[in-house]
Amino acid sequence: MASSDNPAGGAPTTADLGPTLLAVGIDHRSAPLELRERVALSREECEGLLLRLMARPEVAEAYVLSTCNRTEVYVRAREQEAALRAALELTFTTRVPEVEHEGRFWVLHDAEAARHLLAVACGLESMVLGEPEILGQVKRSAELAERVGTFGTVIKRLLRSALQAGRRARAETEIGEGAVSLGYSVVELARQIFAGVEGRSCLVLGGGETATMAARSLAEKGVRDLRFAVRGTHRHQALQEEFPGSPITSFQDRYATISECDLLIASTSADEPVVEAGELRQVMRQRRARPLLVVDLGVPRNVAPQVRRLENVFLHDLDSLEHLIARNLERRRLHVPQVETIVGEELRQFDAWYQGLEAEPLIAELQRRAERIRRDEVDGARSRFPAEVQDELDRLTRALVRKILHHPSTRLRAGGAERDLAHLELARDLFQLGEDED
Repeated sequence: MASSDNPAGGAPTTADLGPTLLAVGIDHRSAPLELRERVALSREECEGLLLRLMARPEVAEAYVLSTCNRTEVYVRAREQEAALRAALELTFTTRVPEVEHEGRFWVLHDAEAARHLLAVACGLESMVLGEPEILGQVKRSAELAERVGTFGTVIKRLLRSALQAGRRARAETEIGEGAVSLGYSVVELARQIFAGVEGRSCLVLGGGETATMAARSLAEKGVRDLRFAVRGTHRHQALQEEFPGSPITSFQDRYATISECDLLIASTSADEPVVEAGELRQVMRQRRARPLLVVDLGVPRNVAPQVRRLENVFLHDLDSLEHLIARNLERRRLHVPQVETIVGEELRQFDAWYQGLEAEPLIAELQRRAERIRRDEVDGARSRFPAEVQDELDRLTRALVRKILHHPSTRLRAGGAERDLAHLELARDLFQLGEDED
């Protein structure tokens, strides 16, 4: 079995959360892609897994998060060892027995499990630091668990803390700022030149994986007019299905189409440049000083280097994009300590709430005992008071009991160093709670 080392980094600084919270998972750090693919779950499979987990008597609550880089199960366990075996069996080992190899999955308990989920929601655990999509994935998985009915008090409150941490990380830091993928780096370059991609037109030369990735990023950010020029017709159907409404023009007519566009993305398998400086110079004369952003994603290069010298043409290749990505990643890394502080703050709030749960039955019992005493004493004294003050007598004595119990109740609910299980036992002994009354 894998160790329970904390993948979020560092031991928890908050108090232990008790023996009920458990997380089991596989991610990009513990398993290769071919293994992660085999345990990845669709939405329907996540729903089925949640129901199977809840059918086990040792599992009180359950939540499942499955993305391209991680599959994680969080349970509130009635019995930890049995719940761990159930989570491993139902999620991993039945489907892919190899996950039992040393280091292929990880197990976290209590505060470590809570901290990990908060760090995931903030993008600290992503393959690409600060990945923006993960917060939405955590939220959608939470909505599924709530709809299926596998949420309980603890995991629902934990997810609220995780989502709050993720929102704060993006609002208060720059952990998600700057493009760190080829697709979004194209968008960032376009924003630098055009102050935005909305309403712009783009021609994509090529229809392979890299070309469609860049086109997808531009479409998501609002490019008005997206066109493709590809050799042959074997990619036409796939492009039309993913980008309905985007025309596919003849590759031979690419220069005429370039004259109408603001952006040119080149990503073909050609061994020689498919965009030459001479032909593009003629195109630029027709554009009358309109700038053109050219992004060459080809290897070998698809755009002749001499294009860089043309007036109003801004040429970027893979080297310049990788430099931009590296700079943005370093910028994100600088904000990691601030995000970890946010995780710690939200975890302490969750911890305090969780610790307070242990005190609630005792506090309720204390309040019931106090109310019985108040009622018995008031009932014994009613005959000595006129009828018109009976209601006021009840109101006054209830308020008095409430004020007397307010501070003890607050102290019992307090988490961290202010209260531990010894405080609960002391309160139970002082007030003789749980003992039969005469």
